[in-house]
Amino acid sequence: MTDKSKVVKELFENTALYLTYDYNLQIRKETVETFTSGMNFTNVLDIPSGTGAISIPLLNRAEKLTLIDISSNMLAIAKKNIPENYLSKTEIINADFFELNLPENSYDLIICLGLLAHVNSPEQLINKIVSLLKPDGIFIIQNTDASHSYSYLIRLYLRLKNLIHKQSYSLNKVTDSFIKNKLQSTDLELIKSYRYNQSFLGFSNLFSNEKKYKLTRNFFGDATNPKNQSLGSDYTYLFKKKS
Repeated sequence: MTDKSKVVKELFENTALYLTYDYNLQIRKETVETFTSGMNFTNVLDIPSGTGAISIPLLNRAEKLTLIDISSNMLAIAKKNIPENYLSKTEIINADFFELNLPENSYDLIICLGLLAHVNSPEQLINKIVSLLKPDGIFIIQNTDASHSYSYLIRLYLRLKNLIHKQSYSLNKVTDSFIKNKLQSTDLELIKSYRYNQSFLGFSNLFSNEKKYKLTRNFFGDATNPKNQSLGSDYTYLFKKKS
């Protein structure tokens, strides 16, 4: 396990901190549901799965679901969330994804939300995931575009905040163009995307999760009826691997 992986593990073992932003989880869950509407799957991989809130609802359309997360606390919650009649077709793995030897070309849906910002090498992550995806398989990945003007505002806010509360941990800065160029160079086709902004830039504590969800939906719509997409810095992409 790398030094960065150890920091990430410690960060996400604090499930209360992660779940504080559950309006984002709801938006991601609904986006994945829209992207996969009408599809059935043989083998689904969710990395990092967190509490399984996004992928467990797909169990009624999947023959097998594999949940991988570096946080044992997240997976403990995920296990409780799995309906008893689906336990037999769910595999739970508490490990560093990069240390696992998973079978190539074996998953027809891979979900990767909230991980690019926390790995040592985004390129290495994408390469490994693409190798695991079957031809014609679906890949759903999330990234906050580092080149977007709103992302610059977020980084400025965090730098100012860091003057008061020192933090040594920094997120990777991955651009929209990197994601598109990298995946399209590995024979994946971009099918669709949905964009919104996660951050309320210091005003988050003024609103409940329900209010933040409503404000986000009112301004950005949803993956079925998106609005104001050029103003959104947080992308969820749907790619398909060519046969």
